Amino acid sequence: MKQPFGHLGSVRPFTQLSGWTCFLLLFFVGLLQASDLPGPVILDLPISTNLVLPTWLGQPETSVTTFATLNLPILTPDTTASLLVTVYFQEKQDGFMRISWQGTQGAQVLSDNFYENIGMANQRSLLISPATLVGDGILTFQCGDSTLGIQRIKLEWLENKNGLVSPQVQDLLVTPATGSTQLAQTLNGQANPTEPGAWQNQLVTVPITDQALRIEQGVEFSVDLDKVPGSARLALQEAGLPFGKRLVVWINQQRAGTITPAVPDLLDDGFLTDVNASIDYVGWRDGSFYVPVSLLKAGINTMQFSGEDDTTSTPGDAVASDTGLGPSVAIKAMVLQLNYKQAQANTGTLQPQLSMPTGPIPPTESPSTPSEPNSP
Repeated sequence: MKQPFGHLGSVRPFTQLSGWTCFLLLFFVGLLQASDLPGPVILDLPISTNLVLPTWLGQPETSVTTFATLNLPILTPDTTASLLVTVYFQEKQDGFMRISWQGTQGAQVLSDNFYENIGMANQRSLLISPATLVGDGILTFQCGDSTLGIQRIKLEWLENKNGLVSPQVQDLLVTPATGSTQLAQTLNGQANPTEPGAWQNQLVTVPITDQALRIEQGVEFSVDLDKVPGSARLALQEAGLPFGKRLVVWINQQRAGTITPAVPDLLDDGFLTDVNASIDYVGWRDGSFYVPVSLLKAGINTMQFSGEDDTTSTPGDAVASDTGLGPSVAIKAMVLQLNYKQAQANTGTLQPQLSMPTGPIPPTESPSTPSEPNSP
């Protein structure tokens, strides 16, 4: 008698296929629901009159007056959506860029000055919440000059989604389609406050800079250490350094090593083509460096930066004052991390006395030759 196993075997794959089909159908329906918001829009200035705009963005209007102005009419596609505005611009010396929103609740200044006072190409982002948008309105950019100095604007709608986050993260996390996740508090259009020095277990974190600073002319930073740590790390953000170059770190007038800033994803909208058809990057790049603690000392420690090609195989005869950085290079968010774990094993409980950095020294006062070390 023939067993019906063949018939049963032919039915089971169909049952599995049906289950997967339902799952995939529900999955793709979920994707469609999650992507109801319109995609990002990039506006390169000057904006072409033939540019096809999405339905939620009205025709941009500019005015050439004492203070150049750009108005962007915006029709909010979803009352629960936030708008992330990323601006690529050329800062002007002693100038400003004001960003405001004229909506149903009246006019509101979102950023009184979007500049970081570095006088060079820059990139910053501003997050506008649904509570601020409250429907339709006009986003206005105004500069303290007859020209805007804006190269590109990216507008991206964001939605709230569930995620897995450490309970130690107190701020809202913002993740665009491309680029890194950022804290919402850094996207409020204001000058980012310097994080205070922190002590956690055996790690001490010391902020070295409290604002963005140009360094191509030679700037010296200093920090006062009570004791030499067992290990140390220097981290920063850099803007303006050409690709193919790296930062040389000088500690107490001695070459300590190099920092090669990270290369952004090629999808990053900070890659811009200049008038010579060459590609430059406008924005900040992360870099870090493991500090040789043998170069540190108890007392005042100085730090300087110069530049060299990535292909350079030998240090050469340069000194700290020979920056070689090019026309416009800036750094910010420079932090020194110190690990006193090894020292604690020998000395017991350690409470190092750390002073805040003394700030930049004018180039004419920057030492160009090795100096005598200070007494501990």
